[in-house]
Amino acid sequence: MARRPTAPRSATDPHEGQEIATGGAPPQVADAAVVMLHGRGSKARHVLTLVDEFLHRGVMYLAPQAAGSSWYPAPATSSIERNEPWLSSALSRVSAALDIAGDAGIPPGRVVLFGFSQGACLAAEFAVRNPRRYGGLVALSGSLLGPDLGSRTHDGDHDGHVSDDNLDGTPVFFGSGRDDSRVDPERVEASARVFAALGADATSRLYEGLGHAINDDEIRVINSFIERLG
Repeated sequence: MARRPTAPRSATDPHEGQEIATGGAPPQVADAAVVMLHGRGSKARHVLTLVDEFLHRGVMYLAPQAAGSSWYPAPATSSIERNEPWLSSALSRVSAALDIAGDAGIPPGRVVLFGFSQGACLAAEFAVRNPRRYGGLVALSGSLLGPDLGSRTHDGDHDGHVSDDNLDGTPVFFGSGRDDSRVDPERVEASARVFAALGADATSRLYEGLGHAINDDEIRVINSFIERLG
């Protein structure tokens, strides 16, 4: 089933009106949730096929769909401004998915944010801009956005705003292929450092010969994050 916002799409909110596909436990019996963010060129329904790898009762899976199957147009290394208004619109879809979980009585502390490629970047951006305790963040083959991640180590935000809030020990995992042609491994590790500075229990792992893909070890990490919510 899917929840389709009724508001029409607009030039200032390009992802408005896109579905949020769902799977797993129905809201009436769910006590945990995973927000699943697909990569560029993919679809929400495709990322939901990973649910077959996660055999957990009571977990609801929420997969927002990007307009045109792309969350934002410019590379991750571009300025934040080059990816607006698509990025802000995409972040609002993550918020909408969390609202669905909240309507089912599931707080953010029992929600794992998961993304691959562009979806990983989006999940990371959402968490760092909305710091609180989450059930976890798993970002695969992606990083935070912006040309200089080192400058974000001190405050997390992209505009220099310093917040007293932090991620309160949220478990965070960044995984990527060391040979991934689309993701600089140094950006993956730098992103994990930003999250650690914001109070997360953050780790990163680079895999030899993986390329731009997901491996069994990363699936095990996702499963371990969900199991912690049991």
